[in-house]
Amino acid sequence: MSEVYRSEVMAASSAQPSVFVVHCSDPRYQPHFQDFVRQGLGFPRYGLVAIPGGIQTLTLIDYLPKFAWSGWRWLKFMMNLTAPARVVLISHDDCRWYLENRFADPKRVRAKQLEDLRRVQKSFVERFGEVQVDLYYATLDGAGARFEAL
Repeated sequence: MSEVYRSEVMAASSAQPSVFVVHCSDPRYQPHFQDFVRQGLGFPRYGLVAIPGGIQTLTLIDYLPKFAWSGWRWLKFMMNLTAPARVVLISHDDCRWYLENRFADPKRVRAKQLEDLRRVQKSFVERFGEVQVDLYYATLDGAGARFEAL
């Protein structure tokens, strides 16, 4: 007989999460992202899309239109599913997706990430109406991480 993991008991709630989060899937940052959203922002439940580069896929309409189309379809699905009052977009330092991607100059990756965050923030409002879209940039700091509001 195989072992079975059972999660801790969580308070039952039929309410939809009021926040939707998009961030990178980099495993170095996962525990920090989860802690930040749950403890730092105070959202125990949230909708999530986590993919390499986070929001970067949404900015590739001119270069990889099918890739960008898929990303926006995922977000449309999640926006319809969760109907959030707030969207949180998080990018992070030393993002390997941005560093290995030929669409970003390695010398200005952070500037490109911040530009992309603002571009996607604007696109969210254009596509989904007036929704609060918060932007954050994370940096590893010893055993923890620092989250800067933009």
